[in-house]
Amino acid sequence: MRPYRWPPVTRPRPTPELLASLRAGKEALHAAQRELPLREKVRQLLELQKIDFAIRTSRGDHLESWQKPWDIEP
Repeated sequence: MRPYRWPPVTRPRPTPELLASLRAGKEALHAAQRELPLREKVRQLLELQKIDFAIRTSRGDHLESWQKPWDIEP
């Protein structure tokens, strides 16, 4: 007996208006990020490293000592 296969999901193509809106939002986000002070950029980077570390260790990934985030505050 062959296993049941779900039919493929088909989605409509995004409209040009939606794509333009997404690009404008991305551009605005990047512009705001460029204006942040260096201290805030480093703080965000450290926070993202901690999140990544938690995800990877919960999956059981073996990390080298240099791949673990530093326990510092900017």
